[in-house]
Amino acid sequence: MSSGTEGRRSESADGRTSTPPPDHDMPLAAFFAQFASFSFNANQSANKNFDRLVRVMKCSPQDPERRAVREGFKDALVQEFNERFGTDGNDLSNWQNLCRVLRIAPIPDSIERCRQCVWDTHVNLVDLVDSARTGKPVKLFASLGELTAYTLRKPKKFFPKENAYQGGLLRELLREIINPYFGKRRNGSAKRKERKKRKKAAKTAAGGD
Repeated sequence: MSSGTEGRRSESADGRTSTPPPDHDMPLAAFFAQFASFSFNANQSANKNFDRLVRVMKCSPQDPERRAVREGFKDALVQEFNERFGTDGNDLSNWQNLCRVLRIAPIPDSIERCRQCVWDTHVNLVDLVDSARTGKPVKLFASLGELTAYTLRKPKKFFPKENAYQGGLLRELLREIINPYFGKRRNGSAKRKERKKRKKAAKTAAGGD
């Protein structure tokens, strides 16, 4: 897997990827920097930093200020993804960068193949963003079921599904893990199984073997 610096991309005005700003200029660091009494730890997960911030603020879960801070944190998390992985779902280099971070080898040379490999890889997106910053290998799961169970056990690991800053690449990656095969999420393995099932049913209906 690439290091925290090598594994990050952002897009310039012409849509091409480039090296992102230093960590202290990234969205999550900028978000936490708003709070003078808080010190952001770039080596900690985003959620652990947020939990520490809430303790420093000493506000209850029902406090409107805490809800507002939580929304700001969600915005920063989405913007951090955009800075590190790009927003254009039709940019091959963005997909290849994801493949590198997800330890997919060999890295495909087409967007379609990259998409298929990424869709067939099960990873928590909050962990993915943390991995790009810390340089630590992101945890991969053997199945969608394992990923679902992990995410449900750690409710703060849900990535914002609806956000004004969401780019096209992120929209393609978000998984409907509560109803995994009935949402808008595309899953390569599930789609292949469904195609085979439909093909077999059609053949049977037509009187084939």
